Amino acid sequence: MHAWSCAALLLVTYGLLPSKAMANDGNPNVEEAILEHYDEWRGTRHKLGGTSHAGVDCSSFIQKLYEKHFGIELPRSSREQMQLGTTVDKSNLRTGDLLFFRTGPTLKHVAVYIGNNRFLHVSTRRGVMLSDLDESYWRKRFLKAQRLM
Repeated sequence: MHAWSCAALLLVTYGLLPSKAMANDGNPNVEEAILEHYDEWRGTRHKLGGTSHAGVDCSSFIQKLYEKHFGIELPRSSREQMQLGTTVDKSNLRTGDLLFFRTGPTLKHVAVYIGNNRFLHVSTRRGVMLSDLDESYWRKRFLKAQRLM
């Protein structure tokens, strides 16, 4: 029997993640790793410049995800992270792609795509959470996506 994360089970149950993402071949796949990261950080509040469970910002959250679960070291800022990998069209997103949003005149927000139009990120109001690319706020602010894996 497999031990799935609570987040993974809820996402599959409510149709937010395809059930194939629950397949386990003995090695954690990208979806499982991202959902495990969500389970570990859920409830953590946003803190500009934060790097711990006491408070974290979007770029540190993504940096920690990629380093811990994929062995990929990323730069600290979203602006630097935005320069990595290959640009991907929004219609061709894959789980694990980084999403970038323009949230102010010079501010960039980074998130990670989990499939079915959903992404994981750190909200300034609600902390670590899942959101939908079709939400008006995010749809208007989408800048680009980068594939690192």
